[in-house]
Amino acid sequence: MANLYDLKKFDLNLLIIFESIYQHQSISKAAETLFITPSAVSQSLQRLHAQLNDPLFVRSGKGVTPTTVGINLHSHLEENLNQLEQTINIMNRADLKKNFIVYSPKVLISNGLTTLINTLQDKAAYTVEHHNMLIAPDTAEDLLNYRKADLIISLFPVHNHSIICRPLKSEPLVLVCRKQHPRLDEATTTDKVLEEGFTFYNSPNSATKELQAAIEARLPQRNIVFRSDSMLSILSMISQTDLVGVVSQSSYLFMKDILQLKQINIGAPLPNIDYYMLYNRAALRGSVFSQFIDSFDSSH
Repeated sequence: MANLYDLKKFDLNLLIIFESIYQHQSISKAAETLFITPSAVSQSLQRLHAQLNDPLFVRSGKGVTPTTVGINLHSHLEENLNQLEQTINIMNRADLKKNFIVYSPKVLISNGLTTLINTLQDKAAYTVEHHNMLIAPDTAEDLLNYRKADLIISLFPVHNHSIICRPLKSEPLVLVCRKQHPRLDEATTTDKVLEEGFTFYNSPNSATKELQAAIEARLPQRNIVFRSDSMLSILSMISQTDLVGVVSQSSYLFMKDILQLKQINIGAPLPNIDYYMLYNRAALRGSVFSQFIDSFDSSH
């Protein structure tokens, strides 16, 4: 049985702050997550340092790295805090949210994300709320750390020990134009294609910018005539004009008959798009989410 008097003398909030610093490897990130100032986090760390007689973290670049004592403290804390969180969730189960928030590139709603959503709905009566990841103001890491998202499909992998990042799918980019394009056949040359006007998918997302750079290396000095942050707008513009565009293969296959599009083969392939599925490691403690992941794994 726990000694409640000894626990009363110890500020348990210090352990929460310690764990947040450990997860983010940063005092400023921990402060943002806990909605307190970096100064308050540093002061709390100093108090814990004094009680345990160890610095717990040392400076490393722009962040911090745990000492051996800090690593051991985390290993003991993680399981205990998980059990405490489970207890709180059980006691408040009637108040647990029924809204499942997903961020992904918008085009995946019609090309692959439906499988994820159907798997989720088979396991629980959740309402699914979708947001376009490519124009989201926050990074995938922040969306998950601040619990603004349950699941993210991203073009960019995240390396954070509190977030699970796993490959979801990979698909090629394809060059497309309208079926009745007066100058382009389904097979042609790069030089001939570069004489045409191009569409351009405009997004501040860093992964999209890297992809655009790879496209530029394959199709240099394109004449960009139309820019948009909506893939549907780009596909619609291609279908109604003589413009050419680079789109994901799944987008093309989904819309080619509806919009009367055709793929142009210029020999060497364009880059691939890699999609990643991201979620909090802690989410696996929830039975519904865990079943959802297991079901998704069994279907792939």
